[in-house]
Amino acid sequence: MWENRCKVAVSGVGVSKLSRTPDTPLIALTYEAVKKAVDDAGLKMSDIDGLVTYPEARGSARAINKDGISFVSVNAMMGMLKLPNLQWHCQTDAANIGAAVQQGVNALLAGACKYVVAWRAMHKPAGTYPAFAGTYARGNQQFSAPYGIGGGAGTGMSIAYARYLKVYNQKREKMATLSVTQRKHANLNPEAWFYKTPLTVEQYLTSRMIAYPQCLYDEDFPVQGACAIVMTTAERARDLKPKPAYLAAYGQRTVYERGGSLGGEHMGSGPEMAYIEAGRSSSNRTWEWSGFGPKDVDVAQVYDGFTFRAIMSLESYGFCQPGEGLDFIQDGRIGMDGELPLNTFGGNLSAGRLHGLWHIIEGALQAQGRAGEHQVKHAEVSFVGASAGHFTTFIFVDKPY
Repeated sequence: MWENRCKVAVSGVGVSKLSRTPDTPLIALTYEAVKKAVDDAGLKMSDIDGLVTYPEARGSARAINKDGISFVSVNAMMGMLKLPNLQWHCQTDAANIGAAVQQGVNALLAGACKYVVAWRAMHKPAGTYPAFAGTYARGNQQFSAPYGIGGGAGTGMSIAYARYLKVYNQKREKMATLSVTQRKHANLNPEAWFYKTPLTVEQYLTSRMIAYPQCLYDEDFPVQGACAIVMTTAERARDLKPKPAYLAAYGQRTVYERGGSLGGEHMGSGPEMAYIEAGRSSSNRTWEWSGFGPKDVDVAQVYDGFTFRAIMSLESYGFCQPGEGLDFIQDGRIGMDGELPLNTFGGNLSAGRLHGLWHIIEGALQAQGRAGEHQVKHAEVSFVGASAGHFTTFIFVDKPY
């Protein structure tokens, strides 16, 4: 087991208001989320001495690439917060907010700071996105962009998804269970975008196709907003206002990609195997360090940029075998009272896409027992898969083990 098991904890959390337009500057929404998280922890802003984020902007090619508008860097927040006792700061370039959170954990364990704020800010530019940028397709894109692949991850994901259905003789209709169940969970979460908007199986099955077999409800819901967490050592967390969510372990993907992306040339048996390999690499470390296994988990938050990614993640983390994901989610298993309640805040599909930090927030809240109407009973072991592709995984627990 990990020698630092349960030595770091998440205390406060915060989510800004969400919008579908960029009318409110992203840095203002980020400040709102950070302020909520600090207040939630019972701290003052002057107590914060560590900052960390993954700032990459995600949006259309025509989005303004400006700090504070389309992304929020550590430098921007330093200027906004003017923290008098700042000792440590970091921002990662790992395509993954989970990696930034892990760096914050490491800084706390090293004694570099006492209270770390991690945030993720997501920009929603006006118009449709993502879109292929440019008149000409150059390099490798000359073989894909003219055929509709090149405007974002969705089209590429649809190819892997279609292959998966064929290889495992599965039906896309089964995926409705994931989208509809997560929408039910969002209907319990006042902070979710679709808090008051239900989704039926019929609506899922009759929605417009984006790129077969992915329909409208197979893709996450972009929003303008931000979320944040406060982390500290377990010893300090016990003196703060909320009950801590103790970090039992974390893991990070360590497999090598020769192709440069998931679905590259080393996937001899298909691009979906990249997710299996990467997710298994990350979660194996998490299971080993924590001393828990998939059967011990009471509630799970799994990154759902696309429904197919969530299915691949469930398989890669060991909750079910390859090819069994669509069957695994049936019969109420992932509902609030099921064997593995999944994405209990609504996920990116129905709460709004704030990348993986909202998954981490929900994982911590479940372990703290303060997720409100979407709280799972007896949630002692809470698993989080905070990203797909560049996998990071976490386990939060309700007490030190």
